[in-house]
Amino acid sequence: MQRIEIEVVRREPNENAGVLRREGRLPGVFYGAGAGNLSVHVEAHAFRKLGLGSAGAHLIRFNSTDSALQGGVALIKSVQTHPVNGSPIHVDFLRVDVNKPVEAAIALTFTGKAEGVVEGGILQPLRREVQVRALPDKLPETIEVDVTPLVIHASLHIEELVMPEGVEAIFTENYALVTVVPPVVESAAGAEGEEEAEAAAAAPAGGGDAPAEKSEG
Repeated sequence: MQRIEIEVVRREPNENAGVLRREGRLPGVFYGAGAGNLSVHVEAHAFRKLGLGSAGAHLIRFNSTDSALQGGVALIKSVQTHPVNGSPIHVDFLRVDVNKPVEAAIALTFTGKAEGVVEGGILQPLRREVQVRALPDKLPETIEVDVTPLVIHASLHIEELVMPEGVEAIFTENYALVTVVPPVVESAAGAEGEEEAEAAAAAPAGGGDAPAEKSEG
């Protein structure tokens, strides 16, 4: 995984998060690996431009005039987003030791054209990412999943996923990652049968005419 560098500034106790956002900054926290928590902020536009708000693992190296931050290496643990426009409003940076394995969620990239799709089926991804363990420098940007052999009704499970060297998938059950489902075709006979069933349900019991309403007066 390529390291991404970003300028990071320590957030002072009197700096308001809302004010920082209006100034184009993204507040966050840097924590983990047995060290204390540090409140920080980064340039919001640079954060988005580097693709750090997207899914998948990103190994980040800090540039800072603050000695406690300079050279720090982190993974993005979570990003809080605005409920309306979806823009990042807070980021958690997880401090990592480059010499120790870490766990991270890695995005899946589905490649090839499944045999079942050629036959008219529909490729249906069931997972968009998987949890893995690896040294920080071994974490891949994405993991490719070749769906070419899948026929209709076939699935590819986590145990069958080919992992990059030095990367271990973390799972407790052999769940499916992707499958090919048959095409949905509604026949004319089927639609006609549904209409007849609806008509029968609406008809009065016994097959006779509906009773006339009793006059109140």
